[in-house]
Amino acid sequence: MNWAWRKVRVLFATQFALMTEYRAEVVIWMLSGTLSLVMMLVWMAQAAAAPGGQVRGYTPAEFATYFLSTWLISQLMVVWVAHELDPAIRQGQLSPWLLRPLDPFWTYFLGHVAERFVRLPALLALVALFAWLSGAQFTAQWWAYPAAIGLAVLGFTARFLWEYTIGLLAFWTDSSTSFQELVWLMYAALGGMFAPLAFYPEWVQRVAVWTPFPYMLGLPAQLLSGKATLGQALQGVLVLLAWGLIFGVVRFAVWRVGLRRYGAVGA
Repeated sequence: MNWAWRKVRVLFATQFALMTEYRAEVVIWMLSGTLSLVMMLVWMAQAAAAPGGQVRGYTPAEFATYFLSTWLISQLMVVWVAHELDPAIRQGQLSPWLLRPLDPFWTYFLGHVAERFVRLPALLALVALFAWLSGAQFTAQWWAYPAAIGLAVLGFTARFLWEYTIGLLAFWTDSSTSFQELVWLMYAALGGMFAPLAFYPEWVQRVAVWTPFPYMLGLPAQLLSGKATLGQALQGVLVLLAWGLIFGVVRFAVWRVGLRRYGAVGA
């Protein structure tokens, strides 16, 4: 265990040092992912213009809290590993990684985790600023914050596993990232990035609860908004653990099969 911990610590320190060199770029990445903030303004305007000053029980301030929470959680779950794996596999850059006594998965994973620590100070500052400007009011229930963080950690892990699997499809395709756009659309729509899941047709809600997406974005946002219970958070944990296990098994299987096709001759 000490040997494994030393490897993790060294890998994390190396990746953290690498990410700090791109801290300005990290802030630019954050500001480019503004879909939730745009939807916040749209729904706030709808609520302000609606009779009674609300839409389906959401006031402008509650919409601000929900969408700002969605933006916060989505920033913690940004994953770009498929865009790194695709050229690495097709151009033969994966070969040096295979000589190391460690699955490349862990280097990519810890690189993403290290980036979260670089991103966090600026992210919290922006959330505080946007909350002040929009009038967002987060819940006073203390348990909602560790519950939301726990769901974000599980959601990030599940998303990293499926994005990694998509990247591995480069063993068979010329551009594995083309599959990523379809998955991202499902993630954004069913996750509640466009609107709270309760606003969707009933049949969409029935389908969505069997996917990991509502528990990755919408549920943590509802917790921070004070509109979800601890029981729902526990249900989300169980669902994300199950999906994480499924994605983990699929990732491992695709990796093993893909290596048999790997030619390492470059593009």
